[in-house]
Amino acid sequence: MHDDKFWNAQIEQIIVLPNQDITLIPRVGDHRIILGDLDGYKERLNKLMTFYRNGLNETGWNKYSVINLKFDKRVVCIKR
Repeated sequence: MHDDKFWNAQIEQIIVLPNQDITLIPRVGDHRIILGDLDGYKERLNKLMTFYRNGLNETGWNKYSVINLKFDKRVVCIKR
């Protein structure tokens, strides 16, 4: 992730939980991103990028408190 300019600028904090799941805190938007483990993280970040472009640009960056990428082929969000 550190070699990607967008994600390097977008992610403010990376939290590694005791179960090795990763939570990301972005600079833009008031939400947490649950990435899960590192297996397949690039695909999940691509899924998030698509959601940012097609979802959050329409609904607003602060509509959700949590964006969960752990589920296969889905982005699961919790509204504020």
